Amino acid sequence: MSVGLRLSRLGLGGDPGRSPHLSAVPFVATDPGGAGDVAVLQRARVVQCALSRVCGVCAQTLDRPLHLLGTASEADDNAFRLPPVHAACVDDLLAVLTAAGDGAVLGHEAGPDRRWTLVTTGGFDLVRPTARDGLHLFRPNAVVERRAV
Repeated sequence: MSVGLRLSRLGLGGDPGRSPHLSAVPFVATDPGGAGDVAVLQRARVVQCALSRVCGVCAQTLDRPLHLLGTASEADDNAFRLPPVHAACVDDLLAVLTAAGDGAVLGHEAGPDRRWTLVTTGGFDLVRPTARDGLHLFRPNAVVERRAV
């Protein structure tokens, strides 16, 4: 399925007027050429977000507080797959995650009854994978707030 069709199915349509922080797909789901798919989390972009301290949605420099959005089990484990985002980008990221329903989205496998949790933090630690195909994880180190969204 093309990016345009997938975005239309998600109700995003790549319309900057609808969501000024989300030009097409979140930055973390785009390849170096700018094409992307909301089902796929691009490993190189995840690393770029962590090392350059840029938002996973808009790719702009992060400020504090940071916001990590993930499944309830990620929040319980204090280990998130998605890089931190700005407060202004949380709604855009949540729109992508919830529009996918039970389907695969941003590196999260398809599954029923997914619940999303938002953690606000002052900082994070990057945990590098031990295996070549493992995931980079973001661990909040100064949690300010945690809530189901």
